[in-house]
Amino acid sequence: MEEEVAALLENLGQNHREFFLNHFSQPLICLYQMMVWEELELPEPKLFAGYSLGELSAYGCAGAFGKEEVVGLAGKRARRMDAARGGRLVVVVGMEAEKALAKAREVAGEAYLAIVLGAAHCVIGCEAGKEKELAEGMCGAGAEEAEVLAVSVASHTPFLDAAVAPFLSELQKVGWGKMRVPVLAGIDASKVLVRSEMERTLSEQIHRAVRWDLVAGRLEESGCKVVLELGPGRQLSHALLAEGRGIDARSVEEFHSWEGVGEWVERALQRMG
Repeated sequence: MEEEVAALLENLGQNHREFFLNHFSQPLICLYQMMVWEELELPEPKLFAGYSLGELSAYGCAGAFGKEEVVGLAGKRARRMDAARGGRLVVVVGMEAEKALAKAREVAGEAYLAIVLGAAHCVIGCEAGKEKELAEGMCGAGAEEAEVLAVSVASHTPFLDAAVAPFLSELQKVGWGKMRVPVLAGIDASKVLVRSEMERTLSEQIHRAVRWDLVAGRLEESGCKVVLELGPGRQLSHALLAEGRGIDARSVEEFHSWEGVGEWVERALQRMG
């Protein structure tokens, strides 16, 4: 896998379409996140957390895996997921998750919660071919917004049951470093420090809903006052700010230099006490 990624980067101009395939893009995202964390040289955090694929990067940042292991696992995870049953994802805004799920099952039959981001923000997985009907049904039932995501598999739902055991087997093959800081499991926000729990929760999140709402609550309960999102993107940090949890949050993407990130973290830690 590492050789494939290296070859892709060397010939990026010729292979730009392949860059967006899961088994290339996901390892590169993980590598980017770990390199950003290494470059920043910030004070040791109280907790690491990751959203979907980012949970794997979080273990790398916490010391459980090295870069090569994380890149390799990300590629294998992506291939296993792509080879599973498929399905599609629809993001729903403005409707409580359980209500949205009940409506989704009325409209599309087989449907599952894939991600719960907040009180009225979730992602639902359904069978391929029913996603447009589902999105329209959500809007008709009172959702503020419902949009089909541009992904080819319904991650974090039972549509991907077939990928769980093979990825667990891959996790069991890699070496394990000493974790310095707990990682919050995406499926239930539990604090993970031991290998057996990492193997269970990291493989289970392939076909179980990611409960980012619980993770955000656990950050608040644990006294985390400053949160830095490594990117790419800034959705999670902005959501934490909007929820009014007393957390100061920014994304690395909002800064022009590593020094600027470090200065903000230092000021925020002093300000938030």
